[in-house]
Amino acid sequence: MKRHPGLVPLSEDHHHELAQARRLRRAADGPAAERLAAAAAYAAVFFTDTVEHFRREEEVVFPLYAAHAGRDDPLLARILREHMELHGLARTLRAEVAAADVTPETLRVLGDLLHDHVRAEERELFEAIQQVVPATELDALAAEWPVTGRP
Repeated sequence: MKRHPGLVPLSEDHHHELAQARRLRRAADGPAAERLAAAAAYAAVFFTDTVEHFRREEEVVFPLYAAHAGRDDPLLARILREHMELHGLARTLRAEVAAADVTPETLRVLGDLLHDHVRAEERELFEAIQQVVPATELDALAAEWPVTGRP
């Protein structure tokens, strides 16, 4: 299904997050210096771009969806739980970067969860949002959030 323009900026963010997940998973099998570089780069992205992305989803898009789909949606509950797990893993990663000792396991777990989370949002949640939220309400998001084109 084609993505509604109101969700395109978030989908573009997801594309960047998938690239980060690949980098994290590849670095998990690399030497310590590669793990540290990948971890430091992702921690910097997470605590700026990803936190803002989560805020936009949690404060605007998810409540809009819940208003139409119901507050007890198990998919939405899963996505919100994963946001918390990703925050925790990013804090662990940041601590490992500060100690200059990034474990392969942290990179692998974070990379896997990030990949699976983004795929679930794109393939399941965003599809459901487009089905239950009226187009006029999604149009308002498009006006508020221009395509970012961030690297």
